[in-house]
Amino acid sequence: MDTVIALRPATGWRLLAETAHRHRRDLVRLLLWSLLEAGPTLVSGALVAAALDRGFLAGDLATGLLLLCGYAATVVLGGLGARQAVLPLAGIVESLRYDLVERTVRATLARGVVPGESVDGRSVEGVTKHTEVLRMLLSQLLTVLRTAVFSLVFVIAGLFWLAPPVAWVSVAATVVVIVVLATTASGWQSRVREALLAEERLSGTASATLLGLRDVVAVGAAERATADLTADIDHHARAVNRVGRVVAGRVAVLALGARLPLVALLLTAPAAVSSGVLTPGELLGAATYLVGSLDPALRAIVRVVGDIGLQIGVLLARIQEYARPPAHPEPAPTATTTGGRLVLRDVEFAYGASAEKILDGVDLAIAAGERLVIVGPSGAGKSTMANLLAGLDRPSRGTVTLDGVPVADLDRTWPHRAITLLPQEAYVFSGSVRENLAYLNPGVTDAELARACAAVGADELVEARGGLDGRIDAPNELSEGQKQLVTLVRAYVSPSRVVVLDEATCHLHPERERRAEDAFAATGRTVVIIAHRMSSAMRADRVVLLHAGSPDVGTHQELRSTSPLYADLVGYWHES
Repeated sequence: MDTVIALRPATGWRLLAETAHRHRRDLVRLLLWSLLEAGPTLVSGALVAAALDRGFLAGDLATGLLLLCGYAATVVLGGLGARQAVLPLAGIVESLRYDLVERTVRATLARGVVPGESVDGRSVEGVTKHTEVLRMLLSQLLTVLRTAVFSLVFVIAGLFWLAPPVAWVSVAATVVVIVVLATTASGWQSRVREALLAEERLSGTASATLLGLRDVVAVGAAERATADLTADIDHHARAVNRVGRVVAGRVAVLALGARLPLVALLLTAPAAVSSGVLTPGELLGAATYLVGSLDPALRAIVRVVGDIGLQIGVLLARIQEYARPPAHPEPAPTATTTGGRLVLRDVEFAYGASAEKILDGVDLAIAAGERLVIVGPSGAGKSTMANLLAGLDRPSRGTVTLDGVPVADLDRTWPHRAITLLPQEAYVFSGSVRENLAYLNPGVTDAELARACAAVGADELVEARGGLDGRIDAPNELSEGQKQLVTLVRAYVSPSRVVVLDEATCHLHPERERRAEDAFAATGRTVVIIAHRMSSAMRADRVVLLHAGSPDVGTHQELRSTSPLYADLVGYWHES
C-alpha cells in the first residue's frame, strides 16, 4: 500500500448512528430486555443479606431458603431477558453490515466512472473483511455493554442500600478506571489503527508477492521480495507489541479498580461487624455485590470501551475511507437525443498509457436504423467497441457521438433513454416475470410486453413460467438461453433508439437468434450486433471486421471478396 488515507473515527461512528436511528424500536426492545437480564444484579446482595440475617442466623431456615429461592427466580427471569434480547440485537448488527457493504459498493462504483479516481477490487474486498470483524465486535459490544452498564448502576444502588461506605469506595474506584480509560483512549486508538494498517500493508505485500512469484523468480528479485515482505512482517509485529503493552497497563488499572473496594471491605469487616455498622448478612451481601457483580461489570466495561469499542471505531473509520464518494463528482450528463446515428472519429483505446492499443484510429459512421454486425478474431476489440458505443468506456483519443452529441454527455437518468447494451451474461433477478421484463421500462403495459415476447420469441417461456405474474424465485431456474430471451424482451421494450447486442443471443438456437435480430431491426432502431455466428453478418446491412486495431467495413459479399480474413472466418464457420 503506497498511500495511507487519514482515518476519521468520528465519521465512522456516524455510520453506526444512522443504522441505530433506523432501528429505534429494536434498540428500545433491546434496552428493556437488558433491564430484565440485569435485574438479578440489583437484588442479589440484598436477598443474600436478608436470607442470612433474617433466616439462617435467626434460626428460620424456611425464610432463608425462601429468600434464596426468590433470588433464583430473578436469575431465571434474567435468563429470559437474555434470550429475548437476541432478536433485536441481530436485527441491528446484520442491518449495519448490509448498510456498510452497500455504501462501499455504491461509492466504489461512483468513483469508477469519475476520471482521475483510482479504483480496484481491494475496496470491496477490504470492507467485506473488516465488516465481518466489525459484526462480531459489535455483537460483543452490545451483548456486554447493555448488561454491564445496568449491572454497574444496580451494584452501586445495592451497595448504597446495604453498606454506604463501601459504595463510596466503589464509586471512587469506578471513576478512577473511567478516567484512566478516557486519558489513554487516544494513544490506544492510534496503536490499534497502526496495527490495522500494518496488517493491511502486510496482506497487500504478501498477496502481490505470491501472485507474482513466477515473475519474481524469473527476474531474480527473490531477495528484494523477501526483504520487502520481512520488513512488513517486522512492522506488523512491532505494531501488535505496542498494542499489547497498552493492554497490559489497562489490565493493571482494572485489577486495582475492581479489587480495591473488596480489599477495603475485608480490612474493615471486623470493626464494622463488631460496632454494629454492618450485620453479618450485610457484610456477605456487600461481598456478593463486589465479587459477583462489580468486578465482572468493570472488567466488561473496560473490555468494551477500552478494547472492543476503540477497535470498532478504527474499523468504522477505515470502512468510511473505503466508502468515500468521489472527491469531485462528475457532473450529471443532461444532453438528450431522439435519433440513432452513431459516429466514431479517430477513436483510439487502450487499457492504460503503456498498454497495447486495442483500437487505433477507428473512423466509422452508423446510420440511424441500420443493422450493423461487428465480427473479428478473439481479442480484436469487439466488446471494447460495444462499450465505447454505449458510453461505458471512454476513448483514449477521438470521439463517439450519437446524433452529434458525445455519448458521455447523454442523460443517464434511469431508465436509460439513449442506448441499451446487452452483454453475453444475461442478468435476471428474483421476482415476477413482469418485473424482469419491464426492468428498463417500468411504465410498459402488459399488452406491449406480450407483443415484445411474441416478436423476439419469448412467448413460450413466459407462458411456461405462468404468465407475467409468474415467479422467478432464483435466476438459476432458467437456462442461459432463457435468460437471454428475458433480457432481449427487456431491451425490446426499452425506450432507447440504439440497441447494442454483445453476443446477447449466443445461447439461442440459430433460428431463434435470427428471429430476435429481425425483430429489433423491424422496429427501425439502430442495431449493433457483436456476432457469435457469421449468419448474423449475412443478414446485416453492413459488416465491420475488426483486426489489428482497425476495421474493414462493407457488406457481407464485399468483405468476402476483398478480405481474406473475413473469407476464412466464413469458411471456418461453415465447416464447424
